Amino acid sequence: MTRFAADIVADLRRRILDGDLRPGEDLPSAKDIMAGWDATMATAYKAMTLLREEGLAAKHRGPGLIVTADAPTVAAAWQPPPAHGDVTRARIVSAAIELADADGLGNLSLRLIGQRAGGLVTGTFYKWVQDRAELELLMADAVFAKHPPPKPAGPWRAQLERLARLHWRLYRQHSWLALTVSFTHPDLAPAAHLAWAQRALAGRADAKPLAAALVNFVRGSAMSLEQQERKARRAEADADTELFEFGLEHLLDGFQQAAD
Repeated sequence: MTRFAADIVADLRRRILDGDLRPGEDLPSAKDIMAGWDATMATAYKAMTLLREEGLAAKHRGPGLIVTADAPTVAAAWQPPPAHGDVTRARIVSAAIELADADGLGNLSLRLIGQRAGGLVTGTFYKWVQDRAELELLMADAVFAKHPPPKPAGPWRAQLERLARLHWRLYRQHSWLALTVSFTHPDLAPAAHLAWAQRALAGRADAKPLAAALVNFVRGSAMSLEQQERKARRAEADADTELFEFGLEHLLDGFQQAAD
């Protein structure tokens, strides 16, 4: 199962829970999924298969799928599986996040992570995590996965503002996050955030570069926070927020001018 197909299912599951998709209504077709999520045909059909396997969708008379009668109940009861199906790996990632939040990314060590993860022996780490680079990507993925994009509502600018402020809040809560996040890995949760921004700009030929500009602006604005000493960061928190708000407003003004 590809993670990207799972992200599409997660979006549709959320729409069912929110009441945007009701029992008996048509679900997006494979062509709709390919266009709306920038997915390949194989990924679109995989997502449709997962919807049926979860009990969220059923075949209709035509080629498409409809929402099942008990889909809201099924969606409400759904629980995410442990990361990569492995509890030990999830414990390692969770311990690394807690330590990085407390002491910074540079102070992470396998010994400390092992102690916090339940006494794991350092030599066994590479059974669960390939290297330090993979661990950092998994840490960022875990943070973004716990904070999905907000429910689409209102004009595109309002949607992008909500997403940008969500990212800014995450970067402020996890000062190491801006240094580790990647929006280019389709397997990771941040890619779903980027795809959400593209959908908010649907209908615009420049949706993809504008969405990338937005998420990278927020990330770039936050990176200076990790590069400062912790004490200095606290003293300059208000100034950092003002610069972010100023930059976000003018960035979206530029988006608006390009649309007019």
